[in-house]
Amino acid sequence: MPAVASVPKELYLSSSLKDLNKKTEVKPEKISTKSYVHSALKIFKAAEECRLDRDEERAYVLYMKYVSVYNLIKKRPDFKQQQEYFHSILGPTNIKKAIEEAEKLSESLKLSLWGYYLFVFGQVVTVTKRGR
Repeated sequence: MPAVASVPKELYLSSSLKDLNKKTEVKPEKISTKSYVHSALKIFKAAEECRLDRDEERAYVLYMKYVSVYNLIKKRPDFKQQQEYFHSILGPTNIKKAIEEAEKLSESLKLSLWGYYLFVFGQVVTVTKRGR
């Protein structure tokens, strides 16, 4: 198992949560549900790796993207016919974990972005999780 980084990575993807959320959008394509499931599993795994590496921005984007793909899968007719099968492949707890982690990361990123804005506008920053 990879070691967990002790300090979160510096922000580099965006300057606002709104911009990060734009990166989570997934456009429906005409591919099989199994392809969506395979993609969802890869996205979730990548999100977990980013979380362990303390890359909060990328982890947040990937967890939210996983949720978006999961929601697309749920709307598919073959998912509705074989829910148990697809749930067993996707993992019974992955969606819950993705939502919980995205919520935690969202709060941490809000603090980091707030600290970034104070720094940019020349104010002293002493109250953030990252100690900036």
